[in-house]
Amino acid sequence: MEVKLLHLYDDVMNLYGEYANVAVLARYLCDLGHAVSVDTLSLYEEKDISAYDFYYMGAGTERKQKLACSQLVQYREALTNACDAGKVMLFTGNSFELLGARVQDAEGKTFEGLHIAEFVSTEGKRRITGDCLAKFDETGDTLVGFINKCSRTTGVESPLFTLEMGFGNEVDRGAEGFRKNHCFGTHITGPILAKNPVLLKYIARVLLGEAYSDTVTYPFMEKGYATTVSELRKRFGNTD
Repeated sequence: MEVKLLHLYDDVMNLYGEYANVAVLARYLCDLGHAVSVDTLSLYEEKDISAYDFYYMGAGTERKQKLACSQLVQYREALTNACDAGKVMLFTGNSFELLGARVQDAEGKTFEGLHIAEFVSTEGKRRITGDCLAKFDETGDTLVGFINKCSRTTGVESPLFTLEMGFGNEVDRGAEGFRKNHCFGTHITGPILAKNPVLLKYIARVLLGEAYSDTVTYPFMEKGYATTVSELRKRFGNTD
């Protein structure tokens, strides 16, 4: 099976080595025996993005997020159609906020989002940072990662995770992220697919459908994931 991946604004939205999410997914799909192509859409570049199977955008600084937002809105129809068609989309870090109706910065200036959903993200003066443990509501598995944001996101009707440790969309240990069809958004970085083999496999299974077979494992990734879960659970236990 041929799978086409698109990395949106990899040149400006790539904090925390977020390119690794695309790299590890491409490697996994190839190891499963599928043909994979990876394209990028750079800032100010214009092209048809309708023919991809997977769309990804990572985290950026607040300034670069607004810069990416100003360019991304021209693809609102294409990305909305992709979401409605069930294409797989993953937006991590503060790129997740662009899936909503708008982002308001700390000075009160408003930036229009993609309106794939009508939630709103409002920035404040204080940063919210820290490791997190997240229950993946779809499978019940625990995921690990890191959150670094200065915003609260309100109005999400279909969250992606429930945090056991860390700050969610609006409150500590609350609902986090967003999903609609196979469009997934989360503030969790890491990179999240490199740190969480269960989510990597889930994304691949959704992408490939009946062509997916769980025939490849990465022992070092599994060991690293298990160690991180164990250590964060110890820390979480010590916080109560």
